[in-house]
Amino acid sequence: MNQRPACLILCSLLGTLLVFAQDEEQAARRLTTDQHFAEARALYEKLLERDPQNLDYQMWIARLSAWMKDYAKSIETYDGVLAREPRNTEALVGKAYVFLWQHHYAEAGELLAQAEAIAPEDPDVQLALARMCHYQSQERAAAAHVSKALSLDPDNAEAKDLRGELNPPRPVEVRLGYGQDRFSFTSPGNMGSVTAGYMGERNQVELQYEEWSRFDQRARRAGLNLTRKAGGGWWLRAGAMLGPGAVVVPRGEYTAGVSHALPRRFAWDMDYRLMRFHVADVHLVSPALSYYFAKPSWVTATFYSSWTNWRTGPQPGGGAHQSWGAQYYRQVAKPVTLHVGYARGTESFEAVSVDHLGVFQANTYVAGADLHITRAYSVELFGAYQMRSNRTHQTSFGVNFTVRQ
Repeated sequence: MNQRPACLILCSLLGTLLVFAQDEEQAARRLTTDQHFAEARALYEKLLERDPQNLDYQMWIARLSAWMKDYAKSIETYDGVLAREPRNTEALVGKAYVFLWQHHYAEAGELLAQAEAIAPEDPDVQLALARMCHYQSQERAAAAHVSKALSLDPDNAEAKDLRGELNPPRPVEVRLGYGQDRFSFTSPGNMGSVTAGYMGERNQVELQYEEWSRFDQRARRAGLNLTRKAGGGWWLRAGAMLGPGAVVVPRGEYTAGVSHALPRRFAWDMDYRLMRFHVADVHLVSPALSYYFAKPSWVTATFYSSWTNWRTGPQPGGGAHQSWGAQYYRQVAKPVTLHVGYARGTESFEAVSVDHLGVFQANTYVAGADLHITRAYSVELFGAYQMRSNRTHQTSFGVNFTVRQ
């Protein structure tokens, strides 16, 4: 006879706790909607303490930790879910996003391959695969995954938004360029160029022709540039420009370089240039380190080390010389990227002419803008001002117009 009141009291208590838990859960969801992620996570952690087997609470803790950039906590929580349910595609995709946001594409790819093998018809898996390809500039593959996601879920708003962000490659590119250098010690110099190339996602080939007019001398050069994307986030490049009989610019210029994506939004470059003038050979090594902030800005620091081997006359400046430079880039609008920079030393121009041979120090200020008018047309503007320790200065400016098909 006494058991019935006890049961009623227990049921009432459990009901009260259930209502209280539902209220806290709703509060956590409101906090999440308002982007108060830390407070929302703290509530979900309290709920999980009362109900340790609740996977939904664990998933929310993992998501919120990732959005707070507490990646270690997020991965640890996703691993807890996967230890209990190894075929949980939602956890696999969530963990993959954590790796994607850290640019760990190999790890993300393995997780998404598992998810696709388990649920090939899941639009969220296809959307994650599309984002992974998009982040690596593999736009064709990204578009294919977006199309599959929309075929599975035609009303998927995220897939529609991502489709609008994709920039399917236009591999054939033609670029016309013009530049002028104004010197304090002689008449202005001019340079014009035409470049045509194939710009694939893994392989790029460019043919280039240049005409120079500087110091009352004219020169013509032509060359080839090759770039290939290797495995593991490596890019390889090489090139050659030849101008027989040239005096003010190198008669032969040979380049080789590598780039590699590093963890934590860093990227590393190493380039070598051999410039064969009629009076000397100049060797230039230039390692560079870039850091990519949350889109849309990044900064690059470059160190230059050059040495000159003179073939005729005296041997001034035959030893090594060091320079350094830094540039900051920012996308101020979707079609517009601006950049500014500073360099200190002897070598800081991409185009090196005979007046750069010698021993002097210089301060160089650079600025420019990239304007993407449409996917097919873009314009690049650039300018630089250099003050040299030998009491001379140089002002440079130019424009490149690119057409893609």
